[in-house]
Amino acid sequence: MWSSETRAARRLLLALLLPLALAGCGFALRGSNDLAYSALLVQGQGGPLLQLLRRTLVATTNARLVSDPKQAQAVLTLLHDSTSQTASAYNSDGTVAQFTLRERVAYALTAPDGTVLIPRTELSLSSIMSYSTGVALGKAEEADLLYQGMRRQLVDRIIFQLGNFQPPADAAAARP
Repeated sequence: MWSSETRAARRLLLALLLPLALAGCGFALRGSNDLAYSALLVQGQGGPLLQLLRRTLVATTNARLVSDPKQAQAVLTLLHDSTSQTASAYNSDGTVAQFTLRERVAYALTAPDGTVLIPRTELSLSSIMSYSTGVALGKAEEADLLYQGMRRQLVDRIIFQLGNFQPPADAAAARP
């Protein structure tokens, strides 16, 4: 059997080697996204995606959200946000067996003077959900969870695209 000292030494060795192995495979914590603009006005029709986008921008980026366009270096506008649910498969008795859930968003990034920085960009996600009338309430809750997950993914994509955006050279020189 192993002595307690040997077990403790093995645990210590494992605790020291695990972070090295994770770093070696390319794993890194998400961290903060550095956006090209530090003062951002986010606008659009209110809704869960807009709220999630604002919260995520504050929590994961260097951007400061402002409400006055005069203070903003860029304006992110959610032009369109919609969800849909369509029947995609039916049982032999004609009842719905499967739904396709979709979440679509369109956004644009402009300078406060209206100059288009990122033109209208549309993103969409879909998810398949099996359905049974016997568990309709549970399926409604499942659909809500699937929509929430799609919203998170769309917000992550928007922030990723904002993080990869490089402002034009003349705009970068004019920034305070």
